[in-house]
Amino acid sequence: MNPLNNDETNLIKTVLGELGIYKLTPLFLEMIKFLLKGTYEGLILIDNEGKIEFMDKYSEKFFNLNPGEAKSLHITDLVPDTKLHLVAQTGIPGIGQIQEVKGEKKIVSRLPIKKDGEIIGAIGKVVFHKIEEIENLNKEIENLKKKISNYKNRIKVIDSAHYTFENLLGNSEKFLKTKQSAMRIAQTDANVLLEGESGVGKELFAHSIHNFSKRKNNPFIRVNCPSIPFELAESELFGYERGAFSGARSEGKPGKFELSESGTIFLDEVGSLPISIQPKLLRVLQEKEIEKLGGKTTTKVDFRLIAATNMNLKELVDKGRFRSDLFYRLYTFPIKIPPLRERKEDLHFYIDHFLKEINKSLKTDIKVLSDESLQIMLNYNWPGNIRELTNVLEQSVLNTIQSRIIFPENLPHFILQNGNYMVENNFNLRSNLEKTERQTIKRALDFTSGNKRKAAKLLEIQRCSLYQKLKKYTELYTPERDLS
Repeated sequence: MNPLNNDETNLIKTVLGELGIYKLTPLFLEMIKFLLKGTYEGLILIDNEGKIEFMDKYSEKFFNLNPGEAKSLHITDLVPDTKLHLVAQTGIPGIGQIQEVKGEKKIVSRLPIKKDGEIIGAIGKVVFHKIEEIENLNKEIENLKKKISNYKNRIKVIDSAHYTFENLLGNSEKFLKTKQSAMRIAQTDANVLLEGESGVGKELFAHSIHNFSKRKNNPFIRVNCPSIPFELAESELFGYERGAFSGARSEGKPGKFELSESGTIFLDEVGSLPISIQPKLLRVLQEKEIEKLGGKTTTKVDFRLIAATNMNLKELVDKGRFRSDLFYRLYTFPIKIPPLRERKEDLHFYIDHFLKEINKSLKTDIKVLSDESLQIMLNYNWPGNIRELTNVLEQSVLNTIQSRIIFPENLPHFILQNGNYMVENNFNLRSNLEKTERQTIKRALDFTSGNKRKAAKLLEIQRCSLYQKLKKYTELYTPERDLS
């Protein structure tokens, strides 16, 4: 390669000077070589008449030209349907457009070159990657967009309420009154305190109140107060600034109240919050503003509070474990959810409903309670309420393998012990077998509404055998059940 003469050197320096480059360092030299080498993009320079002034080596190779052979050719001699020469005339650029070059689709950009406001030529850049590669890249980008959208939706689901008042099942007078009170208060912005034993459905009520309120399309932030470590309670609820403590995130962290902006924050088992954090919680409820740990300013937050407790907060106040001023702030509108033992008329409905759901989820044959098992369930006090009921039914279904009927022996032992179930010391095998057979046939007939053909199929015996047994157990035969 011939060395540059002084005029060429001065020309290059002048051009670089206009670009703000006054010292041609080795790095700049390598950059110029990289740009002109055309490994990834081809570079073609034309004058305002469309004649080629410069073509990089990679482009020359692509067009099967010798070095320098492209100079003075018109650009349309190489690319007949190009628009590069039009850009040199009109000055209108074209960025990232598709151009067919030698039978291959390429991505090109066409840019006018101006001096003192006059168009003196144009530059064409060709991406040598095949269009299929670009399309694959676009597909990857679209897939990434979908993943990001899915993640956003998942986050939205996590911070949203999943239940409505339609999910609150029960027909007893006590339960319906409680539900109606919750629906009325849901339309306001008042603080709500849900009181009730473990397992009565306080969280379902909180979800339902949020979804029935004007805030339903905004976040629903759940906080399980007993699970918050004592030393992290303040930072979890109110957030912290950068460098607030050792091990803190460099960018800081928003607290639960900040995340609940325009929505609802649900403090479950609020009575377990440490006494040290309660004054700051009271201030947040009064002023509707938070101050992050390590912060110096306050931030306004628009939220609606729903709290829940299975403790007697008034007793905790008397014992000095809960602030009285915070108690009265939370006690704006208390809703006491009645325990299951006070509305046993709902038991029949719950048992039928949950048995269907359990059989569906476990993919088991439809199972029903025998009359004796049902009576045991009615006699039981249900200290764990609905959560305990669903657990007992699931255990009972799993304990009932061969039969479709859940008998007392299939119930958990603690239910038998506490459900006033007396175990008879009757070791007569024949009488016990007959008793079980009689109960099973009765349940089958009840289940099939007296259809003997269906009952026999359910019992997995011949219909003639069922008729023989009905003659034996005459009390099971009634005229209204005389269905074929």
